[in-house]
Amino acid sequence: MPSSPVSLDAASQAHQLMLQGAACYQAGQREQAHALCKEALRIAPRCFEALLLLAFIALHDGDPHASIEWINQAIALNDRHADAYFLRGEAEQRLGHYQAAAASYDTVLALNPAYAEALNNRGNVHLSLGLLERALESFARAIALKPVQASFHNNQGLAFKALGQHDRAIACFERTLDLQHDYGLAYFNRGLSLFAVGKFAEAAASHAKALSVMPDHAASHWGLADALRALGEYEAALASYDRALSLDPGNADVLNNRGLALHYSGAHALALADYDAALHLNPHHADAFCNRGMALDALGRHHDALTAYDAALALTPEHAVAQFNRALCHLTLGNYEDGWRAYESRWKTEQLRTSRLRCVQPLWTGKEALHGKRILLHAEQGLGDSLQFCRYIPLVSALGAQVFVQVQAPLVSLLQQMDGVAQVIAQGEPLPAFDLHCPLMSLPLAFGTTLDSIPRPSRYLSPSQALSDVWAEPLGPRGLPRVGLVWAGAPHVSCAVQRPVDQRRSIPLEKFAALRGLDAQFYSLQKGAAAVAQLRALESGKWGGPPLVDLTASLNDFEDTAALIDQLDLVISVDTSVAHLAGALGKSVWLLNRFDTCWRWLNAGDHSPWYPSMQIFRQRAAGEWDDVIARVYAQLQRFVADA
Repeated sequence: MPSSPVSLDAASQAHQLMLQGAACYQAGQREQAHALCKEALRIAPRCFEALLLLAFIALHDGDPHASIEWINQAIALNDRHADAYFLRGEAEQRLGHYQAAAASYDTVLALNPAYAEALNNRGNVHLSLGLLERALESFARAIALKPVQASFHNNQGLAFKALGQHDRAIACFERTLDLQHDYGLAYFNRGLSLFAVGKFAEAAASHAKALSVMPDHAASHWGLADALRALGEYEAALASYDRALSLDPGNADVLNNRGLALHYSGAHALALADYDAALHLNPHHADAFCNRGMALDALGRHHDALTAYDAALALTPEHAVAQFNRALCHLTLGNYEDGWRAYESRWKTEQLRTSRLRCVQPLWTGKEALHGKRILLHAEQGLGDSLQFCRYIPLVSALGAQVFVQVQAPLVSLLQQMDGVAQVIAQGEPLPAFDLHCPLMSLPLAFGTTLDSIPRPSRYLSPSQALSDVWAEPLGPRGLPRVGLVWAGAPHVSCAVQRPVDQRRSIPLEKFAALRGLDAQFYSLQKGAAAVAQLRALESGKWGGPPLVDLTASLNDFEDTAALIDQLDLVISVDTSVAHLAGALGKSVWLLNRFDTCWRWLNAGDHSPWYPSMQIFRQRAAGEWDDVIARVYAQLQRFVADA
């Protein structure tokens, strides 16, 4: 039905008022814009454009509820206008009504399949809903329509990041930055993905770049702090955490991560204060409870640590790190029945899940008969772990099984000398056919090991006699007591969690200068470029300690090291694989143990239930090695005199 001249004039006036309102809003005159649109609606209540502009103003003024009310009035007048549904989708998205927003964007795309911004927004909604493959599909279509729109590539990267496909995410963020060099959030997002793949230095650089664009972006300061923490740059990390907290003071996650930096630097009591502050802000923060347990463990308060781990698990029963740390805490206390059972949770942790053997053969739990079966016993963690738990191999063989052993390549020749071993295979080599398998560190559970039932033969490893004879020659006739020395563990440069532990267990070589003047001949058993560099530097500078004979260049594997140790009278070692090797050989070994002890040395005592020939010299305070060396010197004086 044709409109009357009067209605045409009213519509024209309303349209002009709406245009003035739009100009006012663009000029920052929000109240005038709103008033002009309301006046347009008074004159022409069915003015679609005025309703749409009021919806736009309400949304961008932070009132998505009002925006939706205005949009719905507009859609009631015209249900074929794609922009109206797009605006409603934005308002619903702002409210977190993601299903409704997805439906609005679906309607937009039904009306206009080439609406790239609607595809992008729908991808973001699917991302929020966890529908990651559908999100990627929307982003791909949006990018196909507008390949130079930087934000589309950034959002696609977020979907790949959420899927754990960080390499593809990084490529998306870099494409974003190619298109828009000052896209701060793309630098930030790239930093998160670089951190996730262990490229900590690059992650730090990316977050620093984000901060050059967005200096007050708290999350970028936080991301930079995490990367610096992983690099071991704890003071710089703490400064970045503090900056993040100054911008976002109520963030329990930042406090929790700041506590980790303090913990890894050895400031466990200060870390505990940060975790408590995080829990004050968020009493349901399972990670903070778990990390609180780690700090208490490091402070020697193991029973309190168990309470913290239990609190974490009450909040998040499948918290893998809390389960694993709780197991270690039980083992440290000698609660082996609970500890070994809980230790199976290690496969859930990020650190160890990739070490699990993937095979179709069933796990041997100790209940299945082994007579006539072929079983694969396999290494899973470090060299010291393999040396400690290979003691179970003869016990498995005694049950009637044909035993295959898969271990790290440096251990192959040594373990081939063990009784009951059918074949030793280096990790990475093809495996023989087998019926059952068991990780070496699950054998204590399979055998129901308690403190009283640990299999502890005085010697369960030996090099071949021929190799022992070879190593006897360079040492010549016995004269002074022979003492082997190990002062550092593996540095674990690429492992942010293990590196600080190594720093705490290792001792600067110069501290052993206090052992000078004793009637003993010292031999270096230290491998590793960084630690050996200490020896070379001290030798060139006339370090003043006891002369060290260094034959390590001729040590090709652990059988060589075992043959050399067999020629010695005593091994003095920090907590590393050589200490386990000396104990397995039945050699007198003095373990110099950090205050936050490894679980296998228990929480007290100067002897090990695992190695009858071991004596433990424990730090009495965190980081205090001088007292340990003084006690070693006094004991070594007696040892030399007796020898």
